Amino acid sequence: MKNQIQKLDPKKLELLKNYFETMKFQSDFDLVYEKQIPNTGIILISGELNLLKKKKILELKLPGISLGIKNMLDNIPFRFNCRVKKDTELLLIPKSELIRILNEKNSPLHSVCTQLGA
Repeated sequence: MKNQIQKLDPKKLELLKNYFETMKFQSDFDLVYEKQIPNTGIILISGELNLLKKKKILELKLPGISLGIKNMLDNIPFRFNCRVKKDTELLLIPKSELIRILNEKNSPLHSVCTQLGA
């Protein structure tokens, strides 16, 4: 999972929350499967994500954790399953929006999205 999980500082997380909508999951949900190329980047706002690989579980609970952005942009499949736990709030960044932001060098989101591994 090297280079796939990053932590945003709280100010940058707030900037993204002002631009993108968040989504709260009402039940456990398998968001990404191993070997799947994601079409959205994932940022944990609150709650818990579980990464699963060969029955081994890694729990992610820190707000601001991001994953899948580099996978999405470089067309690299995930090396694990990602399960969202009940009552978890995520910010999902669609690939098309991320590419648009990265092409707008003057956008205040450009540096934030660049930090996410884009």
